[in-house]
Amino acid sequence: MKCLDTTFLIDLLRNDENALEKAKELDETGRTVTTEINVFELVYGIYRSKRLDQGLRLSQAERLFSRLTVFPLDHAAALKAGEILGKLAREGKEVSTLDGLTAAIALTRGCSIVISRNIEHFSSIPGVQVETY
Repeated sequence: MKCLDTTFLIDLLRNDENALEKAKELDETGRTVTTEINVFELVYGIYRSKRLDQGLRLSQAERLFSRLTVFPLDHAAALKAGEILGKLAREGKEVSTLDGLTAAIALTRGCSIVISRNIEHFSSIPGVQVETY
């Protein structure tokens, strides 16, 4: 099981060649998931954008989400995120709250691989492996 980060979802919706190729590979190899944090980030970006095709982009995003298992932020993940982000902050390592929440949700659901273009966003989080495309 592999967790799709927001960067991958955005690139997929933009028909990025590398993301589309990675998506084919993922379809062949097994189950992919995402989190409600990634849903939030993607929808936030659509509404924040000044592009005129907002309705179309929201519809495309919803179609994509409907094909994935979307894990919620639950109590166990909130505890794990607090642990991850607190320990990293104590060590002087900064990770965004949203990336920490994404990683914690994935880890508490048994998913240690995150598909992302931004390797540095997840590379300092213990237990997370990052695959790029």
